[in-house]
Amino acid sequence: MAASANGNGRGPQGIESILSDEVMAAIRRPTAEARSLPNAAYTSAEFLRLENERLFARTWVLAGFGGQIPNAGDAIPVSVAGAPLILVRDGDGAINAFHNVCPHRGSKLLDEPCQAKSSLSCPYHGWTYGLDGALLIRPHFDGGDRHHVVGPGEADGLPRLAPARADVWQDLVFVNLAANAPPLEEHLAPMIERLAGYDLSELRYAGSIAFDVAANWKLVHENYMETYHVFTVHPALAKFVPMRDRQPTRFDGDCIHNEYRFAAPEEGRGVGLPHYPGLSDDFKGRGLWFHFFPTLDLELWPDQFAILHVIPLAPDRTREEVHIYLMGDAADGEAFAAERERVFEMWRDLNQEDIGILERLQEGRQSPAYDGGSFSPYWEGATHHFARLVAERVRGND
Repeated sequence: MAASANGNGRGPQGIESILSDEVMAAIRRPTAEARSLPNAAYTSAEFLRLENERLFARTWVLAGFGGQIPNAGDAIPVSVAGAPLILVRDGDGAINAFHNVCPHRGSKLLDEPCQAKSSLSCPYHGWTYGLDGALLIRPHFDGGDRHHVVGPGEADGLPRLAPARADVWQDLVFVNLAANAPPLEEHLAPMIERLAGYDLSELRYAGSIAFDVAANWKLVHENYMETYHVFTVHPALAKFVPMRDRQPTRFDGDCIHNEYRFAAPEEGRGVGLPHYPGLSDDFKGRGLWFHFFPTLDLELWPDQFAILHVIPLAPDRTREEVHIYLMGDAADGEAFAAERERVFEMWRDLNQEDIGILERLQEGRQSPAYDGGSFSPYWEGATHHFARLVAERVRGND
């Protein structure tokens, strides 16, 4: 549904109304006095369209994982900024991204993951493209049984799959639809610098769990980055690191971050699985997490590396995927099966505890009595910062 004047998404409304000068002024106040995003930012299809256009399409966005396409010719369909894309590993081992559309008549090429392909074919007329996106053959193009097989050097000037800019960091595949974006490592530098001391070279993909949540994508990230709710929602986590030992989340531009200090590891967090090579004694009692605006949530414990991939499906519907990486044989070796399952159980329980709260938050955004609420200046400065980043980038020059 499009948004209405009361911010609940019950009628047409433009960005100048959702993020009016008055609303922007309230969001830009100091945290103790500020309001967050209005209801329509969580309920309006128009606002999600603008997020796709002005936010996700103009920065590096997590799109998938190298482990999903480990071999040459493996490909998966993904969505970035609302646009269908394909990630494919070519014969040289590089990962390419293409818009998932045939340039002939606009059919979507790929619906499901595929393995060990030498080419990608359109299901409509059979036009076939190489793993580099170049046209290979147009069946019956010049008449019945008169196939156009593209010869050497002939592909230039012919239709080809439209590329998208892709790059990989630690098996995470990012896509940027903007032509003028900085290099990925430059973009991620504030986070990468804070990971000094962790040798990530032994990490291997161990598996994933997924959740469908009836809530807006921003609520998932807002909940992830604030620790204020731990004592009410996560009893086991509050016991592991009590509120008195927790710190407010910090932020540095697009990098939002925090750390935990714990007295002793426990099952699912630091016990029974190999740690990062050469990890210092100090780091063995520390957990780190990051939100890298707008889509990357990443968490490190001494024995694991977890990514929360948040995929907006609709204003009130989000898919959460938790992807787990462990050290060496711990990722899939039989000797570590029980300990590995405890890691997945920990993440499964933690996210199940959050889902009901996230859906309550979404339901609350239907109330005309809610106007963006308020923030704890101690705990929720980063949540306020996130809302401000969203508002300013979606509002743009309007």
